[in-house]
Amino acid sequence: MAVNRNAAVKAVPPSFLGLCFVTVLLRCYVRIRLNKAFGWDDSLMLVATVIYAMFCGCMIAGGVYGTGMHFEQLTPSHRVKAMMFWWICEIGYCLSSIFCKCSICIFLARITVKRVHLAFIYIIMTLTVLMGLALMFGLLFQCRPISFFWTRVAFDPAIQGTCVIVQVVEALTYAYTAVAAACDLAVGIVPFFIVWGLNMPWKRKVAAVAICSISGIAFAAVVVRFPFTHTFADLDFLYKTYEIAVWSNVEVGLGIFAGSLATLHPLLRQIRSSCTQGRLKRLTSGNTSRDTEPVAPPVDFVSVSDYPSPSVSIFRPGNVMNITTTIQREELGFGDESQLSTRGSCDTDMRANDILVQQSFHISPSRPSRNWDAWMNMDDVGSDSV
Repeated sequence: MAVNRNAAVKAVPPSFLGLCFVTVLLRCYVRIRLNKAFGWDDSLMLVATVIYAMFCGCMIAGGVYGTGMHFEQLTPSHRVKAMMFWWICEIGYCLSSIFCKCSICIFLARITVKRVHLAFIYIIMTLTVLMGLALMFGLLFQCRPISFFWTRVAFDPAIQGTCVIVQVVEALTYAYTAVAAACDLAVGIVPFFIVWGLNMPWKRKVAAVAICSISGIAFAAVVVRFPFTHTFADLDFLYKTYEIAVWSNVEVGLGIFAGSLATLHPLLRQIRSSCTQGRLKRLTSGNTSRDTEPVAPPVDFVSVSDYPSPSVSIFRPGNVMNITTTIQREELGFGDESQLSTRGSCDTDMRANDILVQQSFHISPSRPSRNWDAWMNMDDVGSDSV
């Protein structure tokens, strides 16, 4: 059974745009109302969604005028308009993909605590931006004048212009696809190294890795699109390149959907907590002899998106910014405690969402050291403990 390519071109974009629209709205609700920490990754994802909406609109318009159909089935006017919308979709794809991938990388950078992981994330983001811009400008200026890209399919000898050989466009597309696939795969693997070294039960580690790695799901769409890159050279362009159009839209849609889905665990936890409290109220509603306050259920998993920092400096080693060491000395009979505070090496001010780590040491007089003065060596103890 033959696939109606024109119908697929018009049906895929609104489906994924609806999913992206819902998840991005929920992401904004979580970051603004629940976490109160709307950051750069959220702003970039909003920009990516707006550009993706434009991408989807132009793809649907191209489908109306003939994308996915043979040239011989279309009038010259429809061919020209379909090619014009295809060219706009190329620019929309590049921009929305760049902003989406940068948002996902910054999301991972907000929960990264090791410099090597943070450096790797920034390398991925840099490669994505450079290759995305190279592809975008290559597609943007592949013809002179620019309008010759779509006016040439009118097959009017009066229309003059030149275009680069199609092998250049193919090479750029292959290079970008390879880099995008590698970056998406890396984005899916990096959370394993970020989370696996944390001190938490292995089940929670698996859950955290699954939440963070879900944004790498766009890797599948990139791989599926790769074999169809050669269709750029086909003379029946609108019909043969339908797979590239569809899978490019799916790639960006999955990236926005999965990247936003990874931030929604606080909302799911709030819904579960509300349902649990509702059941507790129903169970205790019959007992009116005593006032019993509903007890909030224990949190069985702390989402990695609960502690976002407002911004991420380059090579900043995580969110732990202030470490306070408390030493209690019993042998001298003092009741109060002495505190040593060690600031982070990069920032000088504690911020609203930074994590405070406090370490307490109890010095017992049961095993004193002969050549050791407690007051003289307190600074050494504090520095070693940190």
